[in-house]
Amino acid sequence: MTLARAMYGFVLLGVLAVGLMGAVILNTRASTLVDASLDRAVRLRTESAGETLARSLHADWQDLKFLVGKVADSDAEVLTGLMDGMRGDGQRISWIGYADINGEVLQASDDLLVGQDVSERPWFRNGLRGPYAGDVHEAVLLAKLIASDQPGGLRFVDLAMPVKRADGQVIGVVGVHINFAWAEQFLKEQAAALAVNLYLSGPDGQIIVTTASTVPTAQEVRILRAAQPASEAATREIWPDGKTYFSSLVPQVSYQDLPSFGWRLIGRLDGDSYSDGLVWLRATWIIGLIAMLAVIGALTSVFVLAFIRPFEKLGNAAEQIAAGQDVYPPDERRTREMAQLSAALARLETDQKD
Repeated sequence: MTLARAMYGFVLLGVLAVGLMGAVILNTRASTLVDASLDRAVRLRTESAGETLARSLHADWQDLKFLVGKVADSDAEVLTGLMDGMRGDGQRISWIGYADINGEVLQASDDLLVGQDVSERPWFRNGLRGPYAGDVHEAVLLAKLIASDQPGGLRFVDLAMPVKRADGQVIGVVGVHINFAWAEQFLKEQAAALAVNLYLSGPDGQIIVTTASTVPTAQEVRILRAAQPASEAATREIWPDGKTYFSSLVPQVSYQDLPSFGWRLIGRLDGDSYSDGLVWLRATWIIGLIAMLAVIGALTSVFVLAFIRPFEKLGNAAEQIAAGQDVYPPDERRTREMAQLSAALARLETDQKD
């Protein structure tokens, strides 16, 4: 083992030790950062999708409040015109109607169900008591009146509000049936824009809308069990398809004074979403380590040539002098130690001649 080889070995072991420690720290820290980023991403995207859906429904709620305020002051023709305008092309709002205190429909968009008894419908009964938002349900009275190409037939969500006189007495209810196919399409568009899978859960914890290809059960996925008691949660777990996902639960889809539908929204993000970035980071670290090794190797070579090789020359000269050879030691003065050793060898050589 020469001093030069010892120097090269020491530097190499030092670089490898630092590189190994850095790789362990980088891998651990990078995984933590990726997990935190995925967790934050799925939370924000799910909250954004839920709020956007609620804001859109809140616009219908605002229109309903405006319409309720016009019932007492408008005649039947004007009121029906307002309802038709609010309904639009019927793609989003399928029906709007006003029923008196007994449940008889007095005015409605396109005059649908006028004269019909809706006293047993949930939107009417709940609307008499106050602002109401009803969960998704199949069409009953309108099933035969509105054509639909939706699989399974029409499904609605309801908004209803009591109509009151100036003295506060309730005189009827205005109800709105929103085509749930619109909500399904809306969520799918949101999911595509946010690059996340969405699951809309009803009050009973059952999935009523999904933007993914499959719907797991609560027994298979922990986040779905969390959706049942409406507790806010975020998890990382393996789903039935064998892949790891980050999931987040929005316990209530609501906005401002919009009544609660009892919905909860679950967002799911692929755990490998940021894997490309992690692979790039690791590859960058390896390239950096190789570059660092090359630079340190070059610097070490310069150091060896400048400071180690002269000691080797002095060592060789000392051996020759000790063997009685007439050799004048090299005059090395790059360091104090070299100068001392060179001078000492020179004195020995002189004394030997004398």
